[in-house]
Amino acid sequence: MALSFEDMLDEFRALGGIADNICIKQGRFGRGLFPVDPAKPARVGAPDHLLVGTDHVVFENGALRIGPGSGLSAREKAFIEAYEQEFSWGPSRGELAELLEMFAAAPPELRAVLDKPLNVDGWLAEPNDKAVQERFFASRAANYNGRTVLMPVVDLVNHGSTGTYLSGGGGVGVEGTFSGEVLAGYQLGDPLRIFARWGFASPEPLGLSLAMRAESGSGPIAVKRSPIRRATNRMLYPDVSLEDGVLVLSYLLLGHRDYPRLPKANFYRIMRDAGRGDDAEEAFDKIQHINRVQFVRLIRACEGAAPPLACLLREVGCLQLEALSNYAGTVDI
Repeated sequence: MALSFEDMLDEFRALGGIADNICIKQGRFGRGLFPVDPAKPARVGAPDHLLVGTDHVVFENGALRIGPGSGLSAREKAFIEAYEQEFSWGPSRGELAELLEMFAAAPPELRAVLDKPLNVDGWLAEPNDKAVQERFFASRAANYNGRTVLMPVVDLVNHGSTGTYLSGGGGVGVEGTFSGEVLAGYQLGDPLRIFARWGFASPEPLGLSLAMRAESGSGPIAVKRSPIRRATNRMLYPDVSLEDGVLVLSYLLLGHRDYPRLPKANFYRIMRDAGRGDDAEEAFDKIQHINRVQFVRLIRACEGAAPPLACLLREVGCLQLEALSNYAGTVDI
């Protein structure tokens, strides 16, 4: 018998979960959580003992099961398996398989640009069971106290800038007052980074450079796409090193919707501190140009792809171009 959403929440609460003022509806990214009463706070939280590590997950005949050694009680294990079948792995499995198949059938020139320089090769894997499972873990699991875990019910919260995840020693969850869908920011990044992991197009305030190398008059510059330390780096200033004459940046902010002066300010300081200040403006423009060209290539290469995939990738390309364009002026930092 299928597990209803209300029955699932009752069992979730009985096992220590928090689910206040929430219901399930269709949202922008598919099924998601919404407040029953938007005027009141909504809360959802999975306790520590229900955050099962992905290393304890096995797949049997297409079903997600919890293997031995997880530490879960029989009741907790039964709940998580039923939840995954009805609300998470079960619905996601077919959607992910269909998307991977569209990528596999995409024109060679589109697959080539997705591979390099866009580096979204996770979506270019052969569309088999293993690839579907890996994409599911990438999109549904989270890092919690050094473990990669599944988050029952919390994983129904879709991505957006409304709120952030609240995590700590007692579990992980989201709370707040939401006029529409209950949303939380999955990761700090640009539209390409969000797409690369979760497979959807999302407008983001940041525009980050691709991993690339640019030749400038004062010497070569190499840009990586390393993770951003959200809590300790509010200025989005990268780690900088000089390696065999190459100026290496852990990442590079090229656009910011809310702080358009910041991208050039950061880059000019990097160049000034490296003794290359006279070349900063031209080098920034070159890096911007190299990035924009790649997304124009992506949009053009969508011709011939399955219409849903072409629409998705064109939107990703347009959103990234828009994010990259959010720079104007500078400021001393």
